[in-house]
Amino acid sequence: MLLVLMTVTLAPCTTRATAALERVPAGMATAAEAAPEEGTPEFATPTTLDRAGRIVAPVEINGRGPFRFILDTGANRSAMSAATAAALGLVPDADAKMSVHGITGSAVLPVVKVQTFRAGDLVFEHQRLPVLPSAVFGGVDGILGIDCLQFARVEVDFERDSVTIRRSTGKRAPSGYLVVPARLKHGGLLLVDGKVGKVPVQAIVDTGAERSLGNEALREALVLRSRDPQEGVATTVIGATPQLAEGTSFVAPAIAIGGARLTNLTVTFSDLHVFKVWSLLDEPALLIGMDLLGTMQHFVVDYRRREFHFKTWPADRPGNRRCIDASCRIWTSGS
Repeated sequence: MLLVLMTVTLAPCTTRATAALERVPAGMATAAEAAPEEGTPEFATPTTLDRAGRIVAPVEINGRGPFRFILDTGANRSAMSAATAAALGLVPDADAKMSVHGITGSAVLPVVKVQTFRAGDLVFEHQRLPVLPSAVFGGVDGILGIDCLQFARVEVDFERDSVTIRRSTGKRAPSGYLVVPARLKHGGLLLVDGKVGKVPVQAIVDTGAERSLGNEALREALVLRSRDPQEGVATTVIGATPQLAEGTSFVAPAIAIGGARLTNLTVTFSDLHVFKVWSLLDEPALLIGMDLLGTMQHFVVDYRRREFHFKTWPADRPGNRRCIDASCRIWTSGS
């Protein structure tokens, strides 16, 4: 059983990101401190100038709720905050612990037993969820991981602020969507083929990650192909454990997925422990976070079909241009 937690700090500014096989966001405010402001999206928050978006799904636990859980296609186990466990009267099992591999180290977490766990149309019984300190959650009560999504079809609509989770029927993508075949790895981690510039990559679709990450193999391939390599910004990667890691951040060449490309995305490059856990150190790999996914209009993850469907904003609409980190990211057609 594996859970990975991580935070990315970039100089001169500070950003936070989650990236993992099983992971929760680190360094965030508690739910009470970070409740959504009135009038802002509650479930599907798009990427904007001042922050990366996120996706929140309502869940019920032991018939109570709804609780707000971050939808995390990069986490293969769901988890809850200590405050949520306390509100439900759940006491960690003294004889059950879960080994946690963080982005830079490891730790051991307590576990609680849950009788019923409902997400959308999906209901699970007799679950064991790890419990994390409430301080690592940002305005939410837990993480909804891929252990609960194995047979699901997840639809995220940023335009309508809606998240739908239902059992997949094998339905094909609607007209107007780009369809990217996906592979499942490590218990449901979703991988798609893509390119960064002219470099082919294995790309992990991770709705729980605020920022996108690349491994050293990808950085080296980009440097070799560049006529004017970017020096980059020194990056300190701070995980949930005491260990630190070093990386480099710079604006990557256009990132192509399916039949669309996104420009002006800053990526942090490092051989982080998470890439080792995923056995993705030796070939170029990219973790696609919400700084990219949150610029789409609508996307679907269909685990049964093993497909990623998405629609970008129309070129003649302002929504096609999403700005963050003082630069605009623009989707264009073609790869």
